[in-house]
Amino acid sequence: MNRNITTYIVAICFLFIFSSSAHAGLESLTKTYGKAQTITADFVQTLIHKDSGSKNVRTGHFTIKRPQLVRWVTSKPSKELLIVNKNAVWNYLEDEEVVYKYPRDLADESQNALRFLLGDSKVDNDFYVEEENGSYILLPKEPTANLTEAELWLDESTGVITRLRIIDFYGNINDITFKNVQFDKAVNDSVFDFTPPKGVDVEDNTKK
Repeated sequence: MNRNITTYIVAICFLFIFSSSAHAGLESLTKTYGKAQTITADFVQTLIHKDSGSKNVRTGHFTIKRPQLVRWVTSKPSKELLIVNKNAVWNYLEDEEVVYKYPRDLADESQNALRFLLGDSKVDNDFYVEEENGSYILLPKEPTANLTEAELWLDESTGVITRLRIIDFYGNINDITFKNVQFDKAVNDSVFDFTPPKGVDVEDNTKK
């Protein structure tokens, strides 16, 4: 599986896990993300590979709609589209002229991430929460290869996450800054439809 798929989904999942939290510092998130039917935002994403020290900075925007619709668009440095809809997961790499199609029910670890995306997880059930220098450390009670630690920063006056950093088992870092976050913006389901453009290669992993 394309590693970018799990990288994106694990990041997205955090935006919908705040349906309930007993932690006082995270209460504002349950009133925004926990109740939102849609979330839209611009992002700057920095992927840091521990072994090589390389950094990959990406910018774009995303739209999420409950219960299971995602459109994540990377505009720079190269164009990439991730669509999660009711039927499949699509990953379109425009510069490479290739589309990857995955089944809606992904591998086990991605299933856990999608459980968050569907709003079926609660922070206190799945994470130990610690406050540290103005941020919150979330340590999963059951770490996976894609998630051993997360740290988030938020504007407590608005209940908006301004930055999220996720660390995987190998020490790789997925650091995302969010801008222009909007909740409950009207979004038509057709935004999450996808038809591969003519002439591109389609690698269909739903039949394997």
